[in-house]
Amino acid sequence: MSNNELALMPGAAEAAEGTIKIGVAVTLAEKREIYRFRYQIYIEEMSKHLPEVDYENMQLHDDMDEWSTLLYAKIGSKIIATKRITIGTIGDFSPEIIDFLSLETFAKNNSMPSQQEFAFITKVMVSPVYRSSPALYLLMAKAYEICCHNHIQFIFGISHFHLLSLYEQIGCRRYYKNFFLPNNGLAVPIVLLTDDVEYLRKVRSPIFRIARKRKHLNTPACKWFESTFTNKSDIVNSQLVNPEELWSILCKQLQSPPTAVIPLLHELSDAEAKKFLHSCGIFVQCNPGDLITFQGDISYSYNILISGKLKSLTFIRPTKEYTTPGQTFGANGLTEHNKHTEDIAAIGVAELLVLSGLSFQKFTRTHPDIAHKIIQTTLKLTSRNPSKADRPS
Repeated sequence: MSNNELALMPGAAEAAEGTIKIGVAVTLAEKREIYRFRYQIYIEEMSKHLPEVDYENMQLHDDMDEWSTLLYAKIGSKIIATKRITIGTIGDFSPEIIDFLSLETFAKNNSMPSQQEFAFITKVMVSPVYRSSPALYLLMAKAYEICCHNHIQFIFGISHFHLLSLYEQIGCRRYYKNFFLPNNGLAVPIVLLTDDVEYLRKVRSPIFRIARKRKHLNTPACKWFESTFTNKSDIVNSQLVNPEELWSILCKQLQSPPTAVIPLLHELSDAEAKKFLHSCGIFVQCNPGDLITFQGDISYSYNILISGKLKSLTFIRPTKEYTTPGQTFGANGLTEHNKHTEDIAAIGVAELLVLSGLSFQKFTRTHPDIAHKIIQTTLKLTSRNPSKADRPS
């Protein structure tokens, strides 16, 4: 599950759940239809530059498609979304995938058979006008059913920062370090435990209604995961933290109320800022050397430094660094879609607040007055310093 692949922004069309058909591509014609749909989203819409693109036939596919299950969502005869599920033992996956998902750690889990199989979900895409429809959740529900049928305990994916809250709402969890995908950007490995029904209930996952019917749960596998990964105190799950808790974390790290430190929040009351940050914000940690933004990549978030230090790899002389808590960096992807003009990397450990453009579009419908203030503030900040992102400091 990759968030740059998903690239979700709410669209104009709403589709009732009953009008969307979920299916598995079986024939070559069906698969080619999915490959063309991927091309439309990745290449034509998102302007990605990927090595596996077939420009002549306007298709996007790779070797993993040969042994994966390709799902699609259709309305009538038109594909509106797709998702790929790849199931195999650790030896079936490439060394790169094994490394960034930390599959060797999971393979050592004594509560599972020695030749346990894993599921890896990728190539998740939704047509622009159906990005506020149930298509994504219906695809995830189908993927969950397939994985349960195949006795899969761990469903892996990858997410970019701006989509983490969406995946955490489904029931996925962060558990391991970030990694960089060439031409795609910094990503986070995520995992969903098929048998952790209590956790799915706790985060109010839309697939809980399916999961609660499961019997003979592998609770040792769930306990193993908890003891191995969830003691990481630096992960702030968007579904398990309430507005007051998130506010408290930010106040502690900034050593001041966020409204006093973050320019974007200056026009908001503390109560308004709490609602906005909890609805749209993701608190993340970056490790030394993490390349957070790169030139030419479309931004889908508004990035704010909470602690640590960042450095521009684009502006070398004079050196450009980001060291001030509350300072924004990169292109504005909250209220519009701009392209990043700098390669910016973390120097040492850095904590960020990432405000998701996807979440903000939903927030504007539920809190239009607060959203209006945010939009006006971004316009003021841009007009005061329109070329800030391009100038060394």
